[in-house]
Amino acid sequence: MDAKFDMNGWRIIKDKLRNKYPELTEVDVNWGHISRDNMLEIISTKVGKTKLELVNEIESL
Repeated sequence: MDAKFDMNGWRIIKDKLRNKYPELTEVDVNWGHISRDNMLEIISTKVGKTKLELVNEIESL
């Protein structure tokens, strides 16, 4: 279930997620000081999806 993206790819993904989910803030999608796993947990909670659902959505972007 490990999402396959890096910091460079995340810049594009986070813009797409913020467009789809306007409730996400820049703070929610900031990968600067937390682990990728923790960031995905925060985002999945905010958009009402499981972490697996979110990872699958990210991989389909």
